[in-house]
Amino acid sequence: MSFFGKNIKKIRAIKGLSQQNFAELFSLKRATLGAYEEGRSEPKIDTIIKVANYFSISIDDFLTKEVTVNQLLRFNGGITTDINQIVKASLKEIPFVNSLNSKLFVENFKTSQSYSALPTIRVPVEGNLDFLAFMVTDLFMVSDEEALFPNDVVIGESRDSNALIQGDVVVVLVNHELLIRRYTISDKGYKLLTDHTHISSIDISFDAAIYFWKVSFVFLKRYPKFTSKLAVKINELDTKLTQLLSK
Repeated sequence: MSFFGKNIKKIRAIKGLSQQNFAELFSLKRATLGAYEEGRSEPKIDTIIKVANYFSISIDDFLTKEVTVNQLLRFNGGITTDINQIVKASLKEIPFVNSLNSKLFVENFKTSQSYSALPTIRVPVEGNLDFLAFMVTDLFMVSDEEALFPNDVVIGESRDSNALIQGDVVVVLVNHELLIRRYTISDKGYKLLTDHTHISSIDISFDAAIYFWKVSFVFLKRYPKFTSKLAVKINELDTKLTQLLSK
């Protein structure tokens, strides 16, 4: 839910406007305004634009944070009516590790534990978790039709190892390397796999300095293949069965 209702209620209190007075300013019904303030209803886009512009507050601020008294007293003639502001407000800004800054991130993160030097990207994900975006730089999980390719982007949530389960796909920072692997664990330590098998793996002891981000979202740079081999076989069998029944 946006901050719209909370903000218009605060504006009314500061400006000394009744619900009826405020509603009339924007050709709204008083009951409709009440529903906005109580969070029972969300306004239409054109209403959001009108109110934000009237009080010289950016649409992004109006929807994502509580407006301040200073904002209400400050005039800003540059407020835009561009509807893209609405889209921008629905996107989350996430620090981004790509091929250009990956080495610097690896060198700095172990001591700083900070993302402050990273550029950011805006993506349509929800939540206030410790997200970090990574660009894939090599092939991963290319077997069994479950693949990530170079230039795909994954979004990971920072997790302790005890919050992971076997089989999770994770971004791992260990031994000055940043890798995407499938997480498993053994009696001796962590085992990081490149596919479903244990043939190609990296074994890490429990006492190693290691950081995990569990992959929660993936943005592909190519058109995804929606049909699996199993689905193809089922379709073939269904077609043959239909042909036999029609004879």
